[in-house]
Amino acid sequence: MFAKTHDEVRRIYDSVDTVKRLSDRIIGIGPINIIGLDGILAWFPGVAPVYSVLAGGFILLQGLRARCDPVTLVAAFIVLAMDSGISVFDGIIPVIPAGSILDTFFQGHLYAAHMIQKDIDKTLFIEGSASQAHRDGSHQDNIGEMRATKGKKRLVYLG
Repeated sequence: MFAKTHDEVRRIYDSVDTVKRLSDRIIGIGPINIIGLDGILAWFPGVAPVYSVLAGGFILLQGLRARCDPVTLVAAFIVLAMDSGISVFDGIIPVIPAGSILDTFFQGHLYAAHMIQKDIDKTLFIEGSASQAHRDGSHQDNIGEMRATKGKKRLVYLG
């Protein structure tokens, strides 16, 4: 389930990017992309929550596979829960489709995917196990590499 190689981490990053673009970046006005599949489906009762939960679940699962920081995963979950729960407003005020309007412009998948991608970007992934790195003394070298690499704040062993 967890990524074991740098290539798998890259594919996770790319798949999160694809869902981000599909969900919240399909239709643009000028240079600004403001509406995605999530916003379009918001106008079809029952479809939007299903898509939102599935796409959000995929983003969270990919973050888990990439061993993202638990705080990042919780923050992404909160944003995605808000995005998925917005459609409830349509039932409260049936005359004005407030939920559909909010869901069209609230880019929860974009925000959550960006959090996951930022976490991946700030992580130095090492192929191999932490126990092996401690045994052979390379752990300190890996910490040094992480500190020397601009933008890297975390060290994760993939093995």
